Amino acid sequence: MSMTVSVRENEKFEFKASVDLNGIAETVCAFSNSAGGRILVGVSDSGKVIGVTIGRDTIERIVNHVYNCIDPKPIFDIRVVSMDDKPVIVLTVEEGPNKPYFFRGRCVVRKGSTNRVLSRDEIVNLLVTKVTFDSLEYRGEVKIDVELLSSFIERIKTRRRMKVYFDSVENVLSRLGLRNKYYNNAAVLLFSPDCSTIFPQAVIKIGKFRDNVLVDEVLIEGPLIKQVEEALGYVTRNIERRIKVVDLERVEEHEYPVEAIREAIVNAVVHRDYRAKTPVYVKIFEDRIEVSNPGELPPQLTIEDLKKEHPSIPRNPKIARIFYLYGYMEEWGIGTLQMIRACRERGLPDPEFKTGRGFFKVVLKSRKYILRELNLNERKLYDYIRNRGAVTLRECVNFVGKSERTVHRYLNKLQKLGLIVKVEKGVYKVVKD
Repeated sequence: MSMTVSVRENEKFEFKASVDLNGIAETVCAFSNSAGGRILVGVSDSGKVIGVTIGRDTIERIVNHVYNCIDPKPIFDIRVVSMDDKPVIVLTVEEGPNKPYFFRGRCVVRKGSTNRVLSRDEIVNLLVTKVTFDSLEYRGEVKIDVELLSSFIERIKTRRRMKVYFDSVENVLSRLGLRNKYYNNAAVLLFSPDCSTIFPQAVIKIGKFRDNVLVDEVLIEGPLIKQVEEALGYVTRNIERRIKVVDLERVEEHEYPVEAIREAIVNAVVHRDYRAKTPVYVKIFEDRIEVSNPGELPPQLTIEDLKKEHPSIPRNPKIARIFYLYGYMEEWGIGTLQMIRACRERGLPDPEFKTGRGFFKVVLKSRKYILRELNLNERKLYDYIRNRGAVTLRECVNFVGKSERTVHRYLNKLQKLGLIVKVEKGVYKVVKD
């Protein structure tokens, strides 16, 4: 009496009585566009194991046919097993990371126990809900930094007032959504000391430039949270600082607001496209800092949207969630607004946001950047006001030796650049110099 498999054809299982190349390839495509599944070749529609004849090139023909008929290439495993002493070919298909997949120009998905061709609008919806890189399973060996994970748990207890505890690495990462049967890519990127070996693109490359010539560089590797901390430390050590006296206390102040630098680096690490084989770049120039990452803005957002309230659309939601719990970002789409506010409070220009050619870039500008916009007379006037503390319009006219109309034009430009403010009628002073 022949054996019958214990499951029936459904959204996860398909039976084939024989080697039907087109039927197999179509179902591989359908499973790739859905949640994955298994195809058993040598099992009848009713689930009876009947076995299949396997020649010298049977497996190779199936593999080649699947790859030739489906675009992009799907991810699947194929092997021969013995069921009821009969050979059965089993194809295990992964949910595809690059949806939509097309079988001979048609996009098919799994619905119940059948394959269905999608319409144009349904294909668009499939694109929106495609699997993210950070949610994909990683099936290799993974070493987890237990000390880092433990300190993360302790931090979120106080930072987010969460009632969490550390019992085992596997259980903690499961509760954080970073492990099911296997660790996912997010777990590797966030908590594995080998993350930059497993994913060589997951690094931050920092360069320091003088007169547009590279004078120093560093490559930062390891778990993403540590990368952010090390990158921020390098940048703050390599930008100018000065001591200010505030309420009789000496306070160190960097030429850029540290919170804006941190936000730019966090955004680059969290929202980058990890499928791209390019690192995050941080470039420190004499008058600006540029932070760029592979991956453009999502199509739902524009550069102008970043300057006002906008929804949060993370490219890597699992990574974003951990950074939120850690306290490095919020889930309200306000990171760019925080950068803008921090720069304005220091009297600096708004950050400049750029997207295109597969990248997103943030440019933070220092006071030196603004001063390059001034001509000689405007620069002299600015230095005069800065040295005096507060000056009147008449004092400015006498110092510059130009007409009142010309001096007014200089003062208006200095105000527009955020360098000075009018404190009362006809009196000006420098902004937070």
